[in-house]
Amino acid sequence: MTDAAVRRPRPVRPGATIGVVAPSGPVPAEQLEAGLKRLHAWGYRTVVGDAVLARRGYLAGTDDRRAEDFNRVWANPAVEAVLCARGGYGAMRILDGIDWERVRRQPKFFCGFSDITVFHLAMAREAGLVTFHGPMVAAFGGAEAYNAAGLRRALQEPGPLGEIPWPDPGEEGAPCPLTIRPGVAEGRLAGGNLTLIASLMGTRWEPDFTGCIVLLEDLDEAPYRVDRMLTQLLLAGKLQRAAGILFGDSPTCLQGPPDRPSLTLFEVLEDLLAPLGIPVLYGFPCGHGPHRATLPLGVRARLDAEGAVLTILESALTA
Repeated sequence: MTDAAVRRPRPVRPGATIGVVAPSGPVPAEQLEAGLKRLHAWGYRTVVGDAVLARRGYLAGTDDRRAEDFNRVWANPAVEAVLCARGGYGAMRILDGIDWERVRRQPKFFCGFSDITVFHLAMAREAGLVTFHGPMVAAFGGAEAYNAAGLRRALQEPGPLGEIPWPDPGEEGAPCPLTIRPGVAEGRLAGGNLTLIASLMGTRWEPDFTGCIVLLEDLDEAPYRVDRMLTQLLLAGKLQRAAGILFGDSPTCLQGPPDRPSLTLFEVLEDLLAPLGIPVLYGFPCGHGPHRATLPLGVRARLDAEGAVLTILESALTA
């Protein structure tokens, strides 16, 4: 994504309308309602997609219905931002059904993480759109004050977000940074969930991380599975030209099953990523822990792996 190709959404001020969609798994109604109340308390109106509470096994309704619902909400001229209700699985099943031309014509604030990674990568490739890796309406995370502050600021702040704060170390579940390889690097922030990045290899949405600060994170993957996915990306040449790697807090990936021999996640990262010779930091609050920073994907950032500092250098929203 070149500077000329980048499309930035507008700030989403209180009083604006936010659309809510469910491209992936089924959404718990009570969690959706709690998330909507949070947005209303911030001064926003909301439009919920017709299919958000649909269910079909591990999916939020059929593929056609989820794709149509996304396209309908995005096309609504009153909607200034689109937030995902939750992740789970299923977003990649509807990529072919999305009206990418409309996304290009109508850039909007878009936020989600985990399974929503495929939309971040597709929007970058199809529309050059800056999107946001952050909390979701019905999967907000346990650290409400930290998560809310980051999302509200990202919605409204037209200037560069600057240094992304860490949670108070005394907070329950606060992540602890671990420098895998020290150094400082600058580049566009890109990436998301490791499983989904690996799953898009060989498709038209396969990412190009050349010169990027690559964000990675995952959930419930044993170290050998993380090893396998990172090795796949390395064999495909996807990480060798990256500027740096920011691995989000992934507490359920740290150890293997207790009854089987295993490397730790940290040993896997040391083995596979440290030899790249680029800065690598583990534990940033942007994974599947309770603390979820809102990070703009597609804008320039600086990673200081030894100081455990991520700084967003340019605006993610239009002035």
